[in-house]
Amino acid sequence: MTVEDKLQRLLDIEDIKTLMAKYCHGIDRKDEPTFMSIWAEDGDYLLPRGEGHGTDGIRQLVQKVWREVPQCHHHITNPVIEVDGDGAAAKTDVTYFRLTADGIHQLLSGGYAFSFARTGAGWKVRSLKFESFVSASPVFKENIRG
Repeated sequence: MTVEDKLQRLLDIEDIKTLMAKYCHGIDRKDEPTFMSIWAEDGDYLLPRGEGHGTDGIRQLVQKVWREVPQCHHHITNPVIEVDGDGAAAKTDVTYFRLTADGIHQLLSGGYAFSFARTGAGWKVRSLKFESFVSASPVFKENIRG
């Protein structure tokens, strides 16, 4: 690899890390413009709550998540990002605090599998799949509300 190739790889990885951070900020703050800005037009969003395909399907799925989980806070850690030309993939760990619509506080953890595509508008998320929960334990007593 040339120095220029290495530099481009590092720039690509930083752009991809920014997309992952925007995912967290967008979903946690219910910031639809930020959340939707990360996706490729033909993106796939795959969660235990359902699947969203294309921007309309992704928007419908995230709105469902926001109804069912009124408060959440995501922490993506330990990204392993592989760039291959105009495509990339990443595996991450995720810790996820949430308050469900029925008032249950939980701390969950698991992983994300991402794929990315370089587009005319820069890197975009091509797919995001949540991999199974490692834990699902209440952080507080189950009857704590809000």
